[in-house]
Amino acid sequence: MCSPSSLSESSQTSLSPEYNESCQVCGRTAHGVHFGAITCRACAAFFRRVAAGANFVIKCRKGGGKCEIITNGRSCCKKCRLKKCKDIGMDIKNFQFDRDPLRFSLKITPSLAMFLGRPQFLLCYDSESANTNPTFIDMSELLRKAFRTFTKGPNVCSGQNRLQKLSMALNLNIFTKNEDIYYTLITTIGLEESKSIWEHDLLTTAKWLTYFDEFQDLQLNVKMTFLKTMWIVWNRLEKLATSALYLKHNSNKLSDPCGVLITHDCILDIRNMKLDVRWLTKYSLEDIAYYIEGVGDWSLFQSIQPIIDLNPTEVELTYMLAEISFSYAAKQLGGQYSGIAETFLKILADDLHSYYTEER
Repeated sequence: MCSPSSLSESSQTSLSPEYNESCQVCGRTAHGVHFGAITCRACAAFFRRVAAGANFVIKCRKGGGKCEIITNGRSCCKKCRLKKCKDIGMDIKNFQFDRDPLRFSLKITPSLAMFLGRPQFLLCYDSESANTNPTFIDMSELLRKAFRTFTKGPNVCSGQNRLQKLSMALNLNIFTKNEDIYYTLITTIGLEESKSIWEHDLLTTAKWLTYFDEFQDLQLNVKMTFLKTMWIVWNRLEKLATSALYLKHNSNKLSDPCGVLITHDCILDIRNMKLDVRWLTKYSLEDIAYYIEGVGDWSLFQSIQPIIDLNPTEVELTYMLAEISFSYAAKQLGGQYSGIAETFLKILADDLHSYYTEER
């Protein structure tokens, strides 16, 4: 890992307007120091994608490990290109910030919340109204269930690519069938209901991930880290997608939609639901409604109609869900997890391309 002084010097070199050295991998014009070597953006992106934890085996095109690295980098041997990256000292641990020649001011005008180091909604904190006896929820058993889900793996579904398997795991086709589905209407959300929803959401995400072959090849602790990072985002998007499909195939609901699917057979009446927050705070619901999504803030549900208008297929919805979830995980976790997530996204992008060119 570079020291602050060396990082600063490296950044100054990368930001110089006269920076005109050649990429040490392919010979094209370099754009700065990437992963500890002077490279162009294309070779840096290649190294990030291929060297950051891919589980597939890369073979030399000619078999001798001495392929020529051509200047555009696109049609050369991946194994030899990766070898040259490592030979010149590129290392995934040498990620450097501010390495590209971008011009921007680092000065950020602080807000009052930034200056005080407290969120805006806590600036007028009333200690007497705060909950002095917080509710602690033990999630260990739920995490053990997720552990067992990863260990058990998915149902066998051979002959399909990864994106198709993930689409099958979502089981969105139940909304396109003519069969009647009987939904349970949820009108009250309290502590017990919240815990049931969390359990459903976490385990549904875990089961969905088991249908991704390359994800299953990861070490268990890595899989759990991804799960704990992306399950909330994944379920938010999945609920929007399933709610859009529900409304699309129940056209009588479109004129005044007020239900959101929280599971495939449970609908939450978002306009008439009663939210019990006594386990969470001593403030009244009216005091904190603005900060609770779906109560004081309705922006989440504004995305449902655009999804209906877009009319994506089940495979396209699955790709959108995976793209946003893994991108979020890459941004939050960084390091090796970012590389792994980018590898997954490339695999799924290739599968989507095949879906458009071969199957549609």
